[in-house]
Amino acid sequence: MRALALQALDWSGWAAFLPTLAVLAVTSHTFGWPSLSPDHAHLLITPEVRVWLMVIAQLTGLSMFVLSWRLIEHKTLPDMLLDHSRDLLRPLMLGLSSGAGAISLVALGIMASGSLRLTWGSPAISGHATLAGVGFLIATSFLGPLTEEIESRGYLFQNVFRGWGTAVATIVTALVFAARHLQNPNVSALGIINIALISIGLTLGMLRLRSLWYTIGWHIAWNFSLLFIFGFANSGYSLETFSLSGMSLFSSTLSGRAWLTGGGFGPEGSVVATSVILLQIVIMWRIPAKAS
Repeated sequence: MRALALQALDWSGWAAFLPTLAVLAVTSHTFGWPSLSPDHAHLLITPEVRVWLMVIAQLTGLSMFVLSWRLIEHKTLPDMLLDHSRDLLRPLMLGLSSGAGAISLVALGIMASGSLRLTWGSPAISGHATLAGVGFLIATSFLGPLTEEIESRGYLFQNVFRGWGTAVATIVTALVFAARHLQNPNVSALGIINIALISIGLTLGMLRLRSLWYTIGWHIAWNFSLLFIFGFANSGYSLETFSLSGMSLFSSTLSGRAWLTGGGFGPEGSVVATSVILLQIVIMWRIPAKAS
Protein backbone atom coordinates (compact mmCIF):
# COMPACT_ATOMS: atom_id res chain seq x y z
CA MET A 1 0.00 0.00 0.00
CA ARG A 2 2.90 2.36 0.67
CA ALA A 3 4.13 1.90 -2.88
CA LEU A 4 0.69 2.59 -4.36
CA ALA A 5 0.23 5.62 -2.08
CA LEU A 6 3.53 7.08 -3.28
CA GLN A 7 2.52 6.45 -6.89
CA ALA A 8 -0.77 8.28 -6.29
CA LEU A 9 1.01 11.19 -4.58
CA ASP A 10 3.48 11.53 -7.44
CA TRP A 11 0.80 11.11 -10.12
CA SER A 12 -1.41 13.79 -8.54
CA GLY A 13 1.35 16.35 -8.90
CA TRP A 14 1.25 17.36 -5.24
CA ALA A 15 4.68 15.87 -4.56
CA ALA A 16 6.25 18.34 -7.00
CA PHE A 17 4.01 21.30 -6.15
CA LEU A 18 5.95 22.85 -3.27
CA PRO A 19 9.44 22.21 -4.72
CA THR A 20 8.30 23.75 -8.00
CA LEU A 21 6.91 26.84 -6.24
CA ALA A 22 10.15 27.20 -4.30
CA VAL A 23 12.31 26.99 -7.42
CA LEU A 24 10.11 29.44 -9.35
CA ALA A 25 10.13 31.89 -6.42
CA VAL A 26 13.94 31.89 -6.34
CA THR A 27 14.55 32.00 -10.11
CA SER A 28 11.90 34.63 -10.84
CA HIS A 29 13.21 36.93 -8.10
CA THR A 30 16.93 36.38 -8.76
CA PHE A 31 17.13 35.83 -12.52
CA GLY A 32 13.81 37.14 -13.78
CA TRP A 33 12.87 33.67 -15.04
CA PRO A 34 10.07 33.06 -15.68
CA SER A 35 9.18 36.61 -16.56
CA LEU A 36 6.05 38.33 -15.31
CA SER A 37 3.02 39.16 -17.39
CA PRO A 38 2.67 42.82 -18.51
CA ASP A 39 0.33 43.52 -15.57
CA HIS A 40 2.75 41.74 -13.17
CA ALA A 41 -0.15 39.58 -11.98
CA HIS A 42 1.32 36.17 -12.78
CA LEU A 43 4.31 34.33 -14.23
CA LEU A 44 4.40 33.66 -17.98
CA ILE A 45 4.41 29.87 -18.44
CA THR A 46 5.89 29.53 -21.93
CA PRO A 47 6.73 26.18 -23.60
CA GLU A 48 10.32 26.65 -22.39
CA VAL A 49 9.14 27.08 -18.81
CA ARG A 50 6.86 24.04 -19.13
CA VAL A 51 9.83 21.92 -20.19
CA TRP A 52 11.87 22.85 -17.14
CA LEU A 53 8.86 22.38 -14.88
CA MET A 54 8.82 18.80 -16.20
CA VAL A 55 12.47 18.43 -15.18
CA ILE A 56 11.76 19.77 -11.68
CA ALA A 57 8.79 17.40 -11.28
CA GLN A 58 10.86 14.42 -12.40
CA LEU A 59 13.72 15.28 -10.05
CA THR A 60 11.21 15.57 -7.21
CA GLY A 61 9.66 12.19 -8.02
CA LEU A 62 13.04 10.52 -8.37
CA SER A 63 14.24 11.94 -5.03
CA MET A 64 11.03 10.92 -3.27
CA PHE A 65 11.21 7.30 -4.39
CA VAL A 66 14.96 6.89 -3.80
CA LEU A 67 14.71 8.40 -0.31
CA SER A 68 11.64 6.31 0.51
CA TRP A 69 13.44 3.18 -0.64
CA ARG A 70 16.38 4.00 1.61
CA LEU A 71 14.67 5.49 4.67
CA ILE A 72 11.30 3.70 4.77
CA GLU A 73 12.13 0.35 3.16
CA HIS A 74 15.70 0.38 4.58
CA LYS A 75 17.15 -0.98 1.34
CA THR A 76 19.89 0.00 -1.07
CA LEU A 77 19.74 0.62 -4.82
CA PRO A 78 21.19 -2.83 -5.67
CA ASP A 79 18.16 -4.29 -3.86
CA MET A 80 15.99 -2.91 -6.69
CA LEU A 81 18.44 -4.43 -9.21
CA LEU A 82 20.06 -1.03 -9.83
CA ASP A 83 23.66 -2.13 -9.47
CA HIS A 84 26.30 0.59 -9.78
CA SER A 85 29.27 -1.63 -10.68
CA ARG A 86 30.83 -2.22 -14.09
CA ASP A 87 28.33 -5.05 -14.58
CA LEU A 88 25.68 -2.46 -15.49
CA LEU A 89 27.18 -1.88 -18.95
CA ARG A 90 26.00 -5.14 -20.53
CA PRO A 91 22.29 -4.88 -19.60
CA LEU A 92 22.33 -1.13 -20.28
CA MET A 93 23.74 -1.59 -23.79
CA LEU A 94 21.38 -4.47 -24.45
CA GLY A 95 18.47 -2.27 -23.37
CA LEU A 96 19.62 0.62 -25.56
CA SER A 97 19.96 -1.59 -28.63
CA SER A 98 16.65 -3.39 -27.96
CA GLY A 99 14.72 -0.14 -27.49
CA ALA A 100 16.17 1.46 -30.61
CA GLY A 101 15.62 -1.72 -32.61
CA ALA A 102 12.01 -2.02 -31.46
CA ILE A 103 10.96 1.48 -32.49
CA SER A 104 12.85 1.10 -35.77
CA LEU A 105 10.83 -2.04 -36.53
CA VAL A 106 7.64 -0.16 -35.67
CA ALA A 107 8.59 2.69 -38.02
CA LEU A 108 9.46 0.23 -40.82
CA GLY A 109 6.16 -1.60 -40.32
CA ILE A 110 4.09 1.58 -40.55
CA MET A 111 6.14 2.70 -43.55
CA ALA A 112 5.58 -0.64 -45.28
CA SER A 113 1.82 -0.12 -44.90
CA GLY A 114 2.10 3.15 -46.81
CA SER A 115 1.02 5.20 -43.80
CA LEU A 116 4.36 6.83 -43.01
CA ARG A 117 6.62 9.09 -45.03
CA LEU A 118 10.01 10.06 -43.63
CA THR A 119 12.02 13.01 -44.90
CA TRP A 120 15.22 14.54 -43.60
CA GLY A 121 14.52 17.02 -40.84
CA SER A 122 14.97 20.73 -41.39
CA PRO A 123 16.65 22.23 -38.32
CA ALA A 124 14.83 25.42 -37.45
CA ILE A 125 15.54 25.93 -33.77
CA SER A 126 16.15 29.56 -32.92
CA GLY A 127 18.73 30.59 -30.35
CA HIS A 128 16.22 31.35 -27.61
CA ALA A 129 14.70 27.86 -27.94
CA THR A 130 18.00 26.02 -27.47
CA LEU A 131 17.64 25.92 -23.69
CA ALA A 132 14.12 24.53 -24.04
CA GLY A 133 15.43 21.87 -26.42
CA VAL A 134 18.11 20.79 -23.96
CA GLY A 135 15.52 20.62 -21.19
CA PHE A 136 13.16 18.59 -23.35
CA LEU A 137 15.95 16.18 -24.25
CA ILE A 138 16.82 15.71 -20.57
CA ALA A 139 13.19 15.39 -19.48
CA THR A 140 12.03 12.92 -22.13
CA SER A 141 15.10 10.89 -22.99
CA PHE A 142 17.22 10.66 -19.86
CA LEU A 143 15.71 11.86 -16.59
CA GLY A 144 12.17 10.77 -17.49
CA PRO A 145 13.03 7.12 -18.28
CA LEU A 146 15.32 6.87 -15.23
CA THR A 147 12.62 8.26 -12.94
CA GLU A 148 9.80 6.14 -14.36
CA GLU A 149 11.80 2.93 -14.15
CA ILE A 150 12.87 3.52 -10.55
CA GLU A 151 9.29 4.44 -9.62
CA SER A 152 7.65 1.47 -11.35
CA ARG A 153 9.95 -1.53 -11.83
CA GLY A 154 12.21 -0.39 -9.01
CA TYR A 155 10.12 0.72 -6.05
CA LEU A 156 6.60 -0.48 -6.96
CA PHE A 157 7.45 -3.91 -8.41
CA GLN A 158 9.88 -4.85 -5.67
CA ASN A 159 7.41 -3.92 -2.92
CA VAL A 160 4.49 -5.81 -4.47
CA PHE A 161 6.78 -8.73 -5.29
CA ARG A 162 7.78 -9.16 -1.64
CA GLY A 163 4.17 -9.50 -0.60
CA TRP A 164 2.42 -11.15 -3.55
CA GLY A 165 4.98 -12.71 -5.86
CA THR A 166 6.19 -12.17 -9.40
CA ALA A 167 2.93 -12.58 -11.36
CA VAL A 168 0.89 -10.16 -9.24
CA ALA A 169 3.75 -7.66 -9.10
CA THR A 170 4.12 -7.75 -12.89
CA ILE A 171 0.38 -7.19 -13.44
CA VAL A 172 0.09 -4.43 -10.83
CA THR A 173 3.15 -2.65 -12.21
CA ALA A 174 1.75 -2.86 -15.76
CA LEU A 175 -1.64 -1.51 -14.69
CA VAL A 176 -0.17 1.39 -12.74
CA PHE A 177 2.39 2.15 -15.47
CA ALA A 178 -0.39 2.25 -18.09
CA ALA A 179 -2.78 4.22 -15.87
CA ARG A 180 -0.20 6.95 -15.41
CA HIS A 181 -0.46 7.62 -19.15
CA LEU A 182 -4.25 8.06 -19.12
CA GLN A 183 -3.95 11.83 -18.72
CA ASN A 184 -1.62 12.21 -21.72
CA PRO A 185 -2.84 14.07 -24.84
CA ASN A 186 -4.55 12.06 -27.62
CA VAL A 187 -4.59 8.91 -25.50
CA SER A 188 -6.26 5.85 -27.03
CA ALA A 189 -7.38 2.46 -25.75
CA LEU A 190 -4.83 0.67 -27.94
CA GLY A 191 -2.13 3.04 -26.73
CA ILE A 192 -2.86 2.19 -23.09
CA ILE A 193 -2.86 -1.54 -23.90
CA ASN A 194 0.51 -1.18 -25.61
CA ILE A 195 1.92 0.78 -22.66
CA ALA A 196 0.85 -2.08 -20.36
CA LEU A 197 2.47 -4.61 -22.72
CA ILE A 198 5.67 -2.53 -22.77
CA SER A 199 5.67 -2.66 -18.97
CA ILE A 200 5.29 -6.45 -18.99
CA GLY A 201 8.11 -6.82 -21.51
CA LEU A 202 10.41 -4.55 -19.53
CA THR A 203 9.62 -6.30 -16.26
CA LEU A 204 10.36 -9.65 -17.88
CA GLY A 205 13.65 -8.33 -19.24
CA MET A 206 14.60 -6.99 -15.82
CA LEU A 207 13.91 -10.37 -14.23
CA ARG A 208 15.73 -12.34 -16.91
CA LEU A 209 18.84 -10.14 -16.79
CA ARG A 210 18.58 -9.32 -13.08
CA SER A 211 19.15 -5.65 -13.81
CA LEU A 212 17.02 -2.50 -13.84
CA TRP A 213 19.63 -0.99 -16.17
CA TYR A 214 18.15 -3.02 -19.04
CA THR A 215 14.77 -1.31 -18.66
CA ILE A 216 16.37 2.12 -18.23
CA GLY A 217 18.41 1.65 -21.40
CA TRP A 218 15.38 0.37 -23.35
CA HIS A 219 13.24 3.27 -22.16
CA ILE A 220 15.91 5.86 -23.02
CA ALA A 221 16.45 4.50 -26.53
CA TRP A 222 12.71 4.16 -27.20
CA ASN A 223 11.89 7.73 -26.14
CA PHE A 224 14.93 9.28 -27.80
CA SER A 225 14.31 7.46 -31.09
CA LEU A 226 10.61 8.34 -31.12
CA LEU A 227 11.20 12.05 -30.65
CA PHE A 228 14.67 12.94 -31.87
CA ILE A 229 15.29 10.35 -34.59
CA PHE A 230 11.91 9.80 -36.24
CA GLY A 231 10.09 12.94 -35.09
CA PHE A 232 7.08 10.99 -33.75
CA ALA A 233 4.92 11.87 -30.79
CA ASN A 234 5.85 10.07 -27.58
CA SER A 235 2.75 9.05 -25.61
CA GLY A 236 0.93 12.12 -26.92
CA TYR A 237 3.77 14.61 -26.46
CA SER A 238 5.68 15.83 -29.48
CA LEU A 239 8.38 18.35 -30.28
CA GLU A 240 5.66 20.57 -31.74
CA THR A 241 3.86 20.53 -28.38
CA PHE A 242 6.74 22.54 -26.94
CA SER A 243 7.46 24.63 -30.07
CA LEU A 244 10.59 22.61 -30.84
CA SER A 245 9.94 21.54 -34.42
CA GLY A 246 13.15 20.82 -36.30
CA MET A 247 15.04 18.99 -33.54
CA SER A 248 14.58 15.49 -35.01
CA LEU A 249 16.77 13.75 -37.56
CA PHE A 250 13.73 12.89 -39.68
CA SER A 251 10.40 14.57 -40.18
CA SER A 252 7.49 12.13 -40.17
CA THR A 253 4.18 12.44 -41.99
CA LEU A 254 1.51 9.96 -40.94
CA SER A 255 -1.62 9.16 -42.88
CA GLY A 256 -4.30 6.51 -42.58
CA ARG A 257 -6.25 5.06 -39.71
CA ALA A 258 -5.19 5.80 -36.14
CA TRP A 259 -5.11 2.10 -35.17
CA LEU A 260 -2.36 1.65 -37.76
CA THR A 261 -0.34 4.84 -37.20
CA GLY A 262 -1.11 5.61 -33.58
CA GLY A 263 -2.54 9.01 -34.50
CA GLY A 264 -1.73 11.91 -32.19
CA PHE A 265 -0.62 9.54 -29.42
CA GLY A 266 2.29 8.37 -31.57
CA PRO A 267 3.31 4.88 -32.75
CA GLU A 268 2.75 3.51 -29.25
CA GLY A 269 -0.94 3.57 -30.17
CA SER A 270 -0.40 1.47 -33.30
CA VAL A 271 -1.19 -2.19 -33.88
CA VAL A 272 2.27 -2.41 -35.45
CA ALA A 273 3.74 -1.51 -32.05
CA THR A 274 1.56 -4.22 -30.48
CA SER A 275 3.13 -6.83 -32.76
CA VAL A 276 6.70 -5.66 -32.09
CA ILE A 277 6.18 -5.49 -28.32
CA LEU A 278 4.64 -8.96 -28.24
CA LEU A 279 7.63 -10.24 -30.23
CA GLN A 280 10.02 -8.78 -27.66
CA ILE A 281 8.01 -10.37 -24.83
CA VAL A 282 8.29 -13.78 -26.52
CA ILE A 283 12.04 -13.33 -27.03
CA MET A 284 12.55 -12.30 -23.40
CA TRP A 285 10.41 -15.21 -22.22
CA ARG A 286 12.67 -17.67 -24.06
CA ILE A 287 15.91 -16.19 -22.69
CA PRO A 288 17.22 -18.22 -19.72
CA ALA A 289 17.13 -16.24 -16.49
CA LYS A 290 20.48 -15.02 -15.18
CA ALA A 291 21.47 -16.55 -11.86
CA SER A 292 20.93 -14.12 -9.00
